[in-house]
Amino acid sequence: MSENNPFVPRAQSVRIGKFLLVLSFFLPYLIVIPPEDSYSSVDWMIYAPIWVLQARGEILAGGPTPIALIMFQFWLPYTLIGYQAYRYASGRLSSERFYFLSIVILTAIMLLLSLPLSLISSGSSSGPSGTEYFYSLYIPIPIFPILAAVFYRLLRPTRVESPWTEESEKDESVSEEEEVWAD
Repeated sequence: MSENNPFVPRAQSVRIGKFLLVLSFFLPYLIVIPPEDSYSSVDWMIYAPIWVLQARGEILAGGPTPIALIMFQFWLPYTLIGYQAYRYASGRLSSERFYFLSIVILTAIMLLLSLPLSLISSGSSSGPSGTEYFYSLYIPIPIFPILAAVFYRLLRPTRVESPWTEESEKDESVSEEEEVWAD
């Protein structure tokens, strides 16, 4: 334990923190629903940092794909929450307040980055009435931030109120005058 850190990690908390960090790469963070009148036959898609699942009619298809990794600006705040959970469990954050503040800020960043996607045209077609633009609906899924906030009690490291040091032991047992006369 460092002198500045008032937290001592528990083995169970660190294991849960590591599990949450790994889980942040597997849980979905975004649902994409294309418009019904678009050119795409996809009904919906679910994105996670390392996999994608899509539905076309009654057919489900999915698996690991590099497109999910390319969209790092959308899932990076999500996995950083997993890293913060691990840091909190390891006793490397200064307080619970900082842990919750980081979850709120990273969730807000995740939402702010993914919501404007609905304003960008995902396709267009030209017809007799002119060019028609298609806008997909992007729905962020804050499953992991909620999970990280719910598990904070299991992640909580032990707080040490006053660390035991040699100086405090010396101050309690021998005063300065007695130390001078003892030499």
